[in-house]
Amino acid sequence: MALEKETVIAHEVSEIIAAYTSKDFHEHLASKVGSELRSFEVKGTSDGGYEVVSQQAMSVDRLPDIAKKVVKGEVLVTVDEKWSPADQGGSRRSDMSVKIQGAPVSAAASQNLHARDGETLSTVRGDITVKIPLIGNKVKSAAEPYMRKFVELQAREVSKWIEKNG
Repeated sequence: MALEKETVIAHEVSEIIAAYTSKDFHEHLASKVGSELRSFEVKGTSDGGYEVVSQQAMSVDRLPDIAKKVVKGEVLVTVDEKWSPADQGGSRRSDMSVKIQGAPVSAAASQNLHARDGETLSTVRGDITVKIPLIGNKVKSAAEPYMRKFVELQAREVSKWIEKNG
């Protein structure tokens, strides 16, 4: 696994899910990473599961140096998250796929939001796949810290978002 990260978020799972299914939150998060939210769609209900599909555009300047050798101009990133219905304790699971248009790079991750007395333990596990001969492992190694930073940023920002927007 390229990423295994646990973070305690001082909010209920239901509040976090409300943010994660909000276009406004995704626009806020995109601005924090220097990208632009191009599309956003949510399917599902709070009683059932959700599917959240978004597409962001960013300049290759935001990528690791090794990736700039392979990708030019603007990068379009499509994220597809499938959130399970809440279990009896209120916890939820997401399976996510990330695809970069025009690049042989993708990622897959799962996130579990474990409900705990007024707070949530977020557990994220994921990996990056790079199919580029000769430099694929270098691109993957350079991308992994970005993935970790994004997971940390998302946890901080969802907490701030909930405090500000309820």
